[in-house]
Amino acid sequence: MNAILVLIFVIALSLFSSTVFRDIGLAMVFNPDALMIVGGGTIVAVFLGFPFKRLKKTFFDIIDSFRPKRDLRETTKDILEVAKIYRRADIRGLERKMKYVKDDFLKMGINLLINNQTNEEIRAIMERGMAARIMDYNFSQNVLKAIARLTPSFGLAGTVISLIKMFQNMQSIDSIAPQMAVAMMSTFYGVIISNLLMLPLCAKLEERSIQSEAEMYSMIEGIEAINNKDHPLSIEDKISGYSITWDLSPARISGA
Repeated sequence: MNAILVLIFVIALSLFSSTVFRDIGLAMVFNPDALMIVGGGTIVAVFLGFPFKRLKKTFFDIIDSFRPKRDLRETTKDILEVAKIYRRADIRGLERKMKYVKDDFLKMGINLLINNQTNEEIRAIMERGMAARIMDYNFSQNVLKAIARLTPSFGLAGTVISLIKMFQNMQSIDSIAPQMAVAMMSTFYGVIISNLLMLPLCAKLEERSIQSEAEMYSMIEGIEAINNKDHPLSIEDKISGYSITWDLSPARISGA
């Protein structure tokens, strides 16, 4: 499925690029002055509006959104193994198992089991951790939405500035053409950066946020069920209920 999506993306990008660059070439589309107006203005505005740590976190969230998401089957397997160990009251075994668990959120849940927390305490602590992570994604989306709003505005500003310069120097066609190019390309850059980059990236972060929320809810349900010493098959059924949001097919491993 991923290969098909990549193929569709490449074909769509090729069609778009061939239409944009046809008969004009890359040199005509690349305009340093327009790019500096749109890019420079947006960077200044973003740094004024957000702390550097938030911008840095947004960058890493974007990179993380392109990484393959954790397989529900792997998480289900970890939770069922923890359930079997916990039913034996093997605290040392839980501590050993926790070292091999990759997900920090699940590690937190196992640690709460080791500390003998109640279900209410487990849910409260884990939901706070989940809320913090989802809020992090929301903040990153806010940064991208701000950039998506700013770039067309600076594109329009670049157009206005270039037109003013053009009207001040209308002695010949040779003096008008460069300023007109900056005016048009400023608008072009603003629209393209906003609609072809920022808004799709924002949508991707939102999708990853929804997946992460489903993932963490499944872990909370799993840890609570383990604390109740539910049967592993019952725990697996509870976790697989989140597979609609997390993945397209239910993750069942008991028959594996």
